[in-house]
Amino acid sequence: MITRFPSHPARRTTRAPIWTDRWAVALLVSAAVLNGVLAFALWRRFETLPELIAIHFNAYGEVDLIGAKQEIYKLPLIGTIIWAANGALATAAAPADRVLARALLATGVLVQVLFGLAAWRILS
Repeated sequence: MITRFPSHPARRTTRAPIWTDRWAVALLVSAAVLNGVLAFALWRRFETLPELIAIHFNAYGEVDLIGAKQEIYKLPLIGTIIWAANGALATAAAPADRVLARALLATGVLVQVLFGLAAWRILS
């Protein structure tokens, strides 16, 4: 049996865009929902926060940065930036490597979970 390959790379078929992949869309939407839930939870609890809160912890679990309670909103803001960057990179990578695109989007979900845990640690 003889297999024929296209003689010119431009004749290869292109892959469907990333938004046609159900798993990729599910990962992208779940990261956005997690980030929205985090922002909403912080907004609902904002009035009960003390004026100064622990913003950062060192490797030993000790507080090494204290800031105003408004700085807690940096978590969902940074999460949104990471979500958008991973979405853009996944869109660019999808035609060449669908697994890489899904890994980028799954990383976005992981980041949102870690930010949720960080907010819980800061607020408790």
